[in-house]
Amino acid sequence: MKKLQIQSLEELNSMFKHKTVDMTTSVRDSIQEAFANKKRTAVLFEIEMDGLDTAFEISITTKEWEPALQNCLSHFREWGMQDDEIDTWQLIEKIKS
Repeated sequence: MKKLQIQSLEELNSMFKHKTVDMTTSVRDSIQEAFANKKRTAVLFEIEMDGLDTAFEISITTKEWEPALQNCLSHFREWGMQDDEIDTWQLIEKIKS
C-alpha cells in the first residue's frame, strides 16, 4: 500500500489522471501482498489530506485484481519494462489458478 499525502482533491485527481511507473508498481505490489496473505481485498492507497484527521483507503476486491493487473501489464509493456511485465504476468497466472 502506498501512502499519499495531498493538499487538495485536485492534486489527487491529477495523480490518478496520469499513469506513472510508481503508481503502477504500487498497484501490482499491493495486489501481490494481498494475494500472498490470502486476503479478499487489496488496499492500494491510503490517502491523507492536509487539514483532515481522517485517512481514506482505495482498495479493490479479488474480482478486480486480474483486470487491474492486466492494466499494469499493459503499462509495463508500453514502457519497455520487461522484468516488471514478467512479474505481473506470473502474478496474474497465480491468481487465475
